[in-house]
Order: sequence, then structure tokens, then C-alpha cells
Amino acid sequence: MRFDPNFDGHKLMYHPAEVAHWLATGRTPGPIYTEMTLSNRCNCRCLFCGVDYLVNTTGEAIEPAMAKRIIKELAALGNKAIMFSGDGEPLLHPDAAELIAFGAERMSASVTTNGTVLDQAGPELIDGLKWIRFSVNAGDARTYAEVHRTEPELFDRVIDNIGRAVERKRRLGLEVTIGSQLVLIDENAGSALQLAKRMKDLGVDYFSVKPYSQHPLSRNRLEVDSAPFGPLRREIEALADEAFTVIYRAGSMAKVGAAKSYDACHGTQFMCFISANGDVWECNCYVGDPRFHIGNATQESLHDIWTGPRRRTVLDFIRDELDLAGCRDICRMDECNKYLWRLKHPRPHDDFV
Repeated sequence: MRFDPNFDGHKLMYHPAEVAHWLATGRTPGPIYTEMTLSNRCNCRCLFCGVDYLVNTTGEAIEPAMAKRIIKELAALGNKAIMFSGDGEPLLHPDAAELIAFGAERMSASVTTNGTVLDQAGPELIDGLKWIRFSVNAGDARTYAEVHRTEPELFDRVIDNIGRAVERKRRLGLEVTIGSQLVLIDENAGSALQLAKRMKDLGVDYFSVKPYSQHPLSRNRLEVDSAPFGPLRREIEALADEAFTVIYRAGSMAKVGAAKSYDACHGTQFMCFISANGDVWECNCYVGDPRFHIGNATQESLHDIWTGPRRRTVLDFIRDELDLAGCRDICRMDECNKYLWRLKHPRPHDDFV
């Protein structure tokens, strides 16, 4: 296995220099990981979309020259990994393949996509990636259309594109990890096992089942109880073998509705989020909220944004004033925050290693 299947954990312990710098100074010299939006357009309107308040069909695509400059500046700041995703479908950008390759030449790169236009964007874009994850949220065309709120015909196109990606990986001996993810809701639970079997037959490396989490700014409102899905979990996990990993995110499901075990968020110190118009945000969950806006990369360098007074003000607000009860249940920085909180608040027996 060439990837870490612990999607409910964190990896900050593998970056001790950056964490030590933060402990000593209260700041980080640069992000470790960045999410970049290439396009805020999307050709789906998923029932569970957390950024439905931002996504549009005629919106912005990042200027290629600006994207390349930002990627270079990220590398200079010590950023180690970039995910092309964000608040739209990244492969709808007309220069997606070129920009993704540019990023992959300079740091670890990945893509999260609905897979509908991989054939048009260029299958070669997977060649330099560490991983690509396809968001497929139903096991048949009818349910796919209902959940993604798009045409049923797209389902077969997505399946074909995933199959071509797997075939290309095998033919060229690529190192890219190919995965598929389903957000489990009542509307697609009945076809989840069917999808898992389809993904195994296609030859993807893993199939992940993720819980729905209400985004604090989303207009979509779903009530999902994961508890009754226990039998489904057992059926899906039974498909796993040496070549096919099943990641049923029970740990994240247990967090839905649970209180945070820490009193302040420090995890945003280590990541960066950049919108298609160049806006830079301290938290990917609060894109669009001016309290978390730290600058615009079209107007100043990322170094100046990262070290500037506006970011210091935002970090102080997050540390001292942000009500964590209003944050998303399954925040991707949750496990990082547990770790960082413990480092900041040592216990009497911690020295007995």
C-alpha cells in the first residue's frame, strides 16, 4: 500500500520542524498544504454541496499566469502539497492539465474531481499526481442524477473516465493513487454497495464512504443519521482485499453533533486556501466570510500576505474569539487541532515516553 488510509487522522507529526517553529513563535513560516480553486464553476448541484452559496455556472477561472506565479510563491514559502479542488470543478478550467502539471513539478499534487470532464481536460493530467479522488455519489444513473442534480448520462461518462484513468496508470506504471469517494446520505445509501462493487471491478485503489456534514454557510439542509448504516458498512468492507482498500469513515461519522475537545483552533496555521479570483483565506470552511480573508494574491505576494498584519489579526480572532460550536462538525483540521492543543497543554506524565 502506497498511501495512508487513515482519512480520519492527521499527518502533522510528520512535519516536526514546522510544528516546532509554531510552538516557539506562535506562527508558521508558510503553509505545508494548500487547496487551490482553478474554477468556481461546477456542472453538478449535489444535494449535499457545502459551497452551494458560492458555486455558479458562469463564474471565474484563475488566470494561468497568476496561478503559476502563486504556485511558485507557495514553493518558495515551503509549501509541500497542493490539492486542486476548491469551490468548483477544477477540470472545467480550460488550462487545467497544464496548471496541474506545473504544480506537480514543484510539490506533491492531487486533484479532487467529479470526473465528468477528465476525458476533455486531458487524461495525462494524472501522470504527475500523488493521488486523484473521484467524487461519485451513487451506484446507478438514476440515483446519480438525483444526488448530483445533473443528467443521468453523466454517470456512464464518469465510470468510463475512471476506467481510462486506471488503464493509463497500469499501462504507464504511474505511481498515482486512484480513489473514489461517496458522501453517504439517505438518497444514495441504497446504491452505495453497487457503487463499491463497480469501483472494485474498475480497479481503483480505494473506495471511501464519507459522512454528510452540515456546512455552516450552506443553504442545503439535510438530516442524516449514520447509525442505521451499520449493515451497509459490513457489506462494503467485506469487498476489501490486497488490491482494493475500503475506507468507511466511522470515526468522522461519530463526530457529527459532537463538541470539540479543544478550546481554540490552531490548525489553520499550517494550510492555505486560494480562490479562483486570487483571494486567500485562513480557513477553507469559511471562504466568503470576510473575518477569514487575509489578502488577495493578485495584489500582493503570498509572502507578504502570510506574514502581514491582516493575517495576524485573523489568526488572533480565530484563536481568541471564534466560537467553535459554529464550525463544521467534521472539520478537516479537527485531528490536527487535537494534536496541537495537547502540545500547547502538556500533561504531568507526558515526559514518560
